[in-house]
Amino acid sequence: MKKTTLFFILFFTIFTAFPQGGGGDLPESWDLNLEIVPSIVRLPAIDFQNVTQQDSINDLDKTMPWRYGIEIPLSLDMQNGGLWTVLPDGGKIWQTTIQSSGALNLSINFDDVFLPMGSRLQLYNNDHTDIISTFTSSENRDEKQLGTWFVEGDIIWIEYYQPPRVQDSPRLEINSVIHGYRMGKINILYDDNRGLNDSGACNYDVNCPIGNDFDSKKDLVKKAVALLNLGNGHLCSAALTNNAINDKTPYLLTANHCLDNSNPALWSVRFNWVSPTPVCATGGDSGNLQTNFTVSGAKLRANSSVSDFALVELLNPIPNSWDVAFAGWDNTDTDPQYEVGIHHPNGDIMKICRDDSGAQKVDANGTQVWLIGGGTHGPGEGWEIGTTESGSSGSPLFDQNGRLIGQLYAGQSACTGIENNGDYDIYGRFGVSWDGENTPETSLKEWLDPTGTGHTTVETIQNLLNTQEFEFIGDLKIYPNPASTMITVMNNRYPHLSYVFSNVMGQRIRSGSLSNTMNTIAVDNLSDGVYLLYLMDEDSKDSITKKIIIKR
Repeated sequence: MKKTTLFFILFFTIFTAFPQGGGGDLPESWDLNLEIVPSIVRLPAIDFQNVTQQDSINDLDKTMPWRYGIEIPLSLDMQNGGLWTVLPDGGKIWQTTIQSSGALNLSINFDDVFLPMGSRLQLYNNDHTDIISTFTSSENRDEKQLGTWFVEGDIIWIEYYQPPRVQDSPRLEINSVIHGYRMGKINILYDDNRGLNDSGACNYDVNCPIGNDFDSKKDLVKKAVALLNLGNGHLCSAALTNNAINDKTPYLLTANHCLDNSNPALWSVRFNWVSPTPVCATGGDSGNLQTNFTVSGAKLRANSSVSDFALVELLNPIPNSWDVAFAGWDNTDTDPQYEVGIHHPNGDIMKICRDDSGAQKVDANGTQVWLIGGGTHGPGEGWEIGTTESGSSGSPLFDQNGRLIGQLYAGQSACTGIENNGDYDIYGRFGVSWDGENTPETSLKEWLDPTGTGHTTVETIQNLLNTQEFEFIGDLKIYPNPASTMITVMNNRYPHLSYVFSNVMGQRIRSGSLSNTMNTIAVDNLSDGVYLLYLMDEDSKDSITKKIIIKR
């Protein structure tokens, strides 16, 4: 009975949420055959000789954010560039197309942003295979700035759509473009193919087992960890952090040094970038997962060099449908029995490391830190499992209870083949950051315990609790139906969604993962008729079946 009910829920949801020609979450122009397209704005070439020399040194320094791109200034707005198209129904589209030759990915920094109610702004690549989250009037902020996540490829389309009867005038001014030369599938600049799988071979993907005493905690706290795009071509790691009143205020904890030459208003973060096929220090390649759990914009709340912490508040709330978590913490500064780090080294997919020796409190030239002893610094031989690297900066350190006790500051831990080099790492201490320098601008206490409860520990809370049924509206869309050559599944909620495509006799035709934001299933070689698309959320094991019609 449950499956029958779910079938009809999905059947009507799909056609309500994705009407023909309505576009849904897709750019309006994709459903139109526009005769005139904007001229391509071509950016000047970058001389990478100096860049590669700098990276060979900076990549070894965890006190610096990891560089993946070069910021290129550009002055372009809706009045002096791009192309306006007036649609037959009175709606309007503004488009501009930018190319930075050879880029693996591109992102945009906007100044003077105003989006009228009902309008939307979208960015995508030239072949329509990568698109980032839709921006709406919720991005209208006092700062009037907006930084975006990146889109794969060396051509980026920026499209603004204004529905009929919307009278307010939009404002969009492009201030700069980030030419990403790392974090891509191919990179001609480096022999070791920097990007996905570019971190050291001794790393453990976060879904690798690291011990029965922490694996269940890891499955929760990993949902709080984010890859942090600083809007200037550099990356750090961070953690979504709970507060004492459990109200899901979107605080993000990272390192103070991640603020260097960056503006939090232009930051963007990505959650749930986790490999569906984990590799555990074997030297193999982790499977990729293209999810769209990204959010843009933050405001600095507190920071201090004394414990190298920065706390920002995301300018938009976390969507209720996102399967993320708000990390718990311990401010007592008690020595942990063992500790676990979760991070994105070198902008790679999420990794994990574990130290069983127990971190020690030390003063690192004036910065109060936890020492993961190794090499000539403290007892121990570094991480027993995994490592951290550049790009792990700001990533959370958890104690044996799965509570946040620090964020990565510096260190010399690295890989030597598939083994850790046995050297040290240091993390700014959460307990020191708590009181900081006794001002709201330099301590965590004012923000993470806003009502003065006096709590010394707080537990991790989930943003989304598993329910018995899918709630597909706004989170999963399937189109077209009927289909002729391809079915597209847009997934903005389920990081572990699988499918089986079969005929009505139950014979399996295709199966696999639909965990990316945009997924396609080829049906061009199938005969006309009725087929079944079976979907399962691997986390909750809830399932649903959708009838698909193939018709030409």
